Amino acid sequence: MNKTAIENLEFHKVLELLSSFAMSEEAKQRALELRPIYEEGTIKRWLNETTEASKIIEKSSSIPVHSLHGVEQIVALVDKGYLLTAEQFGFLGSFLDAVKKIKRFMLKQEYHAPTISSYAYSLFELSELADEIARCIRNNKVDDYASRALMKTRNKIVTIEEKLKTKLAQIMKSASPYMQDQVISVRNGRYVVPIKNEYKRKFAGVIIDQSSSGQTVYMEPNDIQKLQDELTFLKVEEELEIQKILGQLAEMTEQHKQELLINIEGMIAYDFIFAKAKFSKSIGGNEVQVHQDGGYDIRQARHPLLGAEAVPLTMTLGKEYQALVITGPNTGGKTVMMKTVGLLAMMVQSGLHIPANPSSHFCIVKNILVDIGDHQSIEQSLSTFSSHIQQVKEILKMARKDTLVILDEVGSGTDPREGMGLAISILEAIYQSGALLIATTHYSEMKDFAEKAEGFENGSMDFDIETLQPLYKLTIGKGGESQAFSIAQRLGLPMEIIERAKEISFSQHREEKTSIIPKTRANVKVGNEKKQVKKSENNRLSQYKIGDAVWIPHLQTKGIIKTEVNSRGEMELLVKNKQITINQKRVKPFIDAKELYPENYDLDQVFEKKEIRKKKKLMSRKYVEDISIQYEDGEGE
Repeated sequence: MNKTAIENLEFHKVLELLSSFAMSEEAKQRALELRPIYEEGTIKRWLNETTEASKIIEKSSSIPVHSLHGVEQIVALVDKGYLLTAEQFGFLGSFLDAVKKIKRFMLKQEYHAPTISSYAYSLFELSELADEIARCIRNNKVDDYASRALMKTRNKIVTIEEKLKTKLAQIMKSASPYMQDQVISVRNGRYVVPIKNEYKRKFAGVIIDQSSSGQTVYMEPNDIQKLQDELTFLKVEEELEIQKILGQLAEMTEQHKQELLINIEGMIAYDFIFAKAKFSKSIGGNEVQVHQDGGYDIRQARHPLLGAEAVPLTMTLGKEYQALVITGPNTGGKTVMMKTVGLLAMMVQSGLHIPANPSSHFCIVKNILVDIGDHQSIEQSLSTFSSHIQQVKEILKMARKDTLVILDEVGSGTDPREGMGLAISILEAIYQSGALLIATTHYSEMKDFAEKAEGFENGSMDFDIETLQPLYKLTIGKGGESQAFSIAQRLGLPMEIIERAKEISFSQHREEKTSIIPKTRANVKVGNEKKQVKKSENNRLSQYKIGDAVWIPHLQTKGIIKTEVNSRGEMELLVKNKQITINQKRVKPFIDAKELYPENYDLDQVFEKKEIRKKKKLMSRKYVEDISIQYEDGEGE
């Protein structure tokens, strides 16, 4: 599945939401790296896993899944000669306890979840290792009872420490004038008392440390030096015994490294499966029907990121028709609808539940090709139109059977007449490739095309003209209206302007109406067999006359025709007192000359300056010396 489709359809946002339900970093990463697949059997198995896990979390809110904190590192280092700490063995013991619990928990779910409960049989409880860790490690520290030698050493340490504290208390009492505080502390592993700096030479002891201000020195009394040395020796003895115990635990762990790796993978798998189930519950998801082909039959579906407020979508594609062309006003929900279809298709092929009726059917596609949004690039100096064409070019290369193509505002960003022609040509080429197609457009002519073309169907997004609000509801079988006049009227635009706009638009439509002859694709059965390709007359170019006013769409202004159309279809126009040459295909009728000027009107008054007309009139009567007519570039002949 290509990266562009994943970004444009916001599949990555779905994966981010999915990952938030996982406990371990490994399962979170697995969620973020999830991608659609094409094997029907695997997709169905993944969907069934999610369904079984959903049934379990409905009955039990507490699933004994472990976060794997530190466990993978422990197993990776155990045979590398690294000395593991008591805290790390504490993590490992916690993990083994979780493995034991998840295995017993899942085996009890065999009736409701036969598939995922069977995965528990591959887990190893490793009771011997778990019991030894539990015996030796308590609260992430080596327990006194881990060995007799350790317990004996620690008992001696306790006895010596009590003697030291008693002796220090006596010393502090007798030397109270010298004391800064009546507090026993430990500095650099030695018991010390705080002595005022000015009395340090009067106190019998050794300076171990001093305060940051220098007013207090921490001294070890000479009377406790022997006990202190004995305590230090016992501490070394204790540490050696601890390392011996940890080494024995490391040896046992190394012997079971393979089983531990299997347990880790099993725990990640359960974490990921239950994350999918929790995600399904959060979006109101269901398992839907999946087939290798047969198109889409989507019922009561919602966009997973919009929640319950999204208007349900019901549609089919690839059954009675292969291509759906959706028309209608802006902000009507066309783009959201297309994104919903593409995103749900990705989710299903990734083994995820979707917020749709479980009776929905999805076919399996090998690629989803998308062109949505404004790809204008300042850095690459690409216009919106150029960027769309670049995207469409790549889509045409990859479009084939088992592909879903989604195009938003196909052909937009250029001259409407040329854009409409491009749009139809592009849609026909994609249809010929065998791909399933959903496209949106503003061109009203596209409704006629989709009505007549084999394998195409019209669709529209409903709009409430009373409230000027889109209803976000897709209706199949009819094209949408732009609603521009109705919206303008509701917003209070003067009625005479609206009526004039209708007059111009409808007269222009009658004069320029083009009969579109859809191409057919041989041996393609997909499509409405009742539809027949209708042929019509060849397009006819408008016959323009000198003096006619025409509209120039790409300049967004009007011009007056100065010369007749030549053999190349070009004519000269007067535009804002400048003369330009333009092909008649680039203009549209605006106002006929007979409506602009009286009969027998001298059009030179329009095209030539007053001074030139005066000179022409004078020269037509008689020869006048030193009078000539000079035309600037772009004026006259």
